[in-house]
Amino acid sequence: MKFSRQWLNDYVDLSDLSDDQLGVRLTEIGHAVESTESHGNDTVFDLEITTNRVDAMSHLGMARELAAALGRATTRPPASSPAGLAASSPPTIRIETPEMCARYTALVIRNIAVKPSSPLVSKRLEAVGLRPINNIVDITNYVMVALGHPLHAFDLDRVSGQTIIVRRGKSGETMKSLDGEMRKIDPDTVVIADGQRAVGLGGIMGGFESEITASTRNVLLECAWFDPPTIRRTARRLGLKTDASYRFERRVDPNDTLAVIAEAAGMIVDSGGGIAESPVDVVAREVTPKTIRLRSTKLHEASAGAVGIGYGLELFRRLGFNAEQVHDGLRVTVPTYRGDIHEEADLIEEVLRFFGLNNVPAELPRMTTGDVRREAADIAEDTIRDVLVGCGLSEAINYSFVRPEWNALVSDEAPIAITNALSEAIEAMRLSLVPGLLETVAFNRSYGTRDGALFEVGRTYHRRSSDTRHPTPDTRVHEHHRIAIVLYGSIGTFWGDAKRPVDFFDVKGIVEQVAAKMHVDVTFAVSDQRWLRSGKRATAWHGDREVATLGFLSADVLQTFGIKGDVAVAEIDIEAIIASANSAWTMTPVARFPGVPMILALTHARDIEYQRIIDTIRSFDVPYLHEVGLRDRFVPEGTGDIIKTTLGMWYQAFDRSLTQEEIAGFQQNLASRLAAALPVKLL
Repeated sequence: MKFSRQWLNDYVDLSDLSDDQLGVRLTEIGHAVESTESHGNDTVFDLEITTNRVDAMSHLGMARELAAALGRATTRPPASSPAGLAASSPPTIRIETPEMCARYTALVIRNIAVKPSSPLVSKRLEAVGLRPINNIVDITNYVMVALGHPLHAFDLDRVSGQTIIVRRGKSGETMKSLDGEMRKIDPDTVVIADGQRAVGLGGIMGGFESEITASTRNVLLECAWFDPPTIRRTARRLGLKTDASYRFERRVDPNDTLAVIAEAAGMIVDSGGGIAESPVDVVAREVTPKTIRLRSTKLHEASAGAVGIGYGLELFRRLGFNAEQVHDGLRVTVPTYRGDIHEEADLIEEVLRFFGLNNVPAELPRMTTGDVRREAADIAEDTIRDVLVGCGLSEAINYSFVRPEWNALVSDEAPIAITNALSEAIEAMRLSLVPGLLETVAFNRSYGTRDGALFEVGRTYHRRSSDTRHPTPDTRVHEHHRIAIVLYGSIGTFWGDAKRPVDFFDVKGIVEQVAAKMHVDVTFAVSDQRWLRSGKRATAWHGDREVATLGFLSADVLQTFGIKGDVAVAEIDIEAIIASANSAWTMTPVARFPGVPMILALTHARDIEYQRIIDTIRSFDVPYLHEVGLRDRFVPEGTGDIIKTTLGMWYQAFDRSLTQEEIAGFQQNLASRLAAALPVKLL
């Protein structure tokens, strides 16, 4: 935002400072100088003003800042305020929407002459980037840049019934604005209307039908206070950003309308003659200054003991605040033009800003960790991360918001909808981590990455009770900790191995690794999840608790995401893992005596599940048998019913070496019992 040095000098004496010195001081108090340029004998500073400092977006406001920083007084040049003659027929002002407009001040000037502005006004407006138009419009802009509050001028003779109504727009209503465009108005727009039609968009732009022209003789000046969110939404909807809307949507002072309109009226009368009448001031909502306490201890703590309460008292008085010292610090009444100050921390920031943050001693903050304990779910997640990375998987992170139809692919539960979703792609909270990972797979494959192994650690979101038939259903949201895994394309165990397609036992093995690390004994059973492929899907159980779901995705799910080729997935329930973990496990010493591997080959029908064979062997409680697992498995192509399975066993004693005779006996006994218990044929 541009500021004229000569204009600033009207409000605070800067005669003893060079441009460089002035620029340095402005930067020190938080208004960085982006550039400087010369306009004749004047220097214009382009300053970066933060959006919360609308009070500093005027020459008077910036002069207050400089006066406080330099320890000088702020002065107001003498204004030729009009006498304010009582009007025989004052305009009628009515505010019908106080939530949109808290105050509306109007002043009528009659019998004026519209002409070019004075050289001083024109020169200063051009210096800050505004184009002179005529003395009436230019003075409203001049006063806005000088004092910070936007004004608007109407041709009073073109305002029906000399009546101003501040109201909501009507559905289907239109108005031609000053830029010649037809604007659509809705009920969320604050409108300035006369007795017949809309004549202005409140806080944004006036109407074409009531603009000031060369033939204007009677003027109605407007200086109002509009609700910032209302102006912000309307300006965004219309795509119409003006100097007025920029200030109104950042909250101008609601209590300076009388002073601002009086100064503008005085300048107009000086420029174009005429007679100014007394202002009509309608206040729909009072806005009073807030009082905040600043404690000495807090200021001392924030400044590392460098700033005393006396400095704060002097500073606030220089800034125009009403401050008085009390027993524990200061009681500060904040003027309404400082809408950025709300609490004690803001007052501390204000003091340190002028004192200079570079002058505050640097010291490390005190650390008070106390008895910090991590949640069990967080610990489990980190442990499982390590396992999955060790298995060769890479971590992915996706959004918690997904398309509602993605939730429907993997769950029959009603998802939690996002009421203010920015697009249809993020309308619901996820019920599973799998859809997000599948989107990642589709993205990676589209860029040529055909092979991959990914996992995601995150949360899913569920209603505690979705039974709406219950008199008082519990609709609170529950976050569920989960980990999902996807394997796609080809896989190779070591760098020198030939790659092979991912199979079911790869993802099953990863689930088993996770369960073993978390000391959870799991068994696998056939799953009925419809989003997984029949014959290649399973559920991992600990007792009657479901720990994980795994398998190959169905063709319908793959088609939804546009993925060609098989994808194996697993989703692990972290809370179920924690609840199932064996807390009584103990470490055992490394065996000093060698173990002996054995194999057992057998054939069986397709309906004999591998898990059933393993569970049967473990139920025999064979002496010294520590491990049993799959060594090889041959499934004939086509419709053949006979499957060949080769199991590997590991026998070991911790107190001695087992003999071949002992192991052969154990193995023979195991084989005989297995053949008797199950319809299998030993080879």
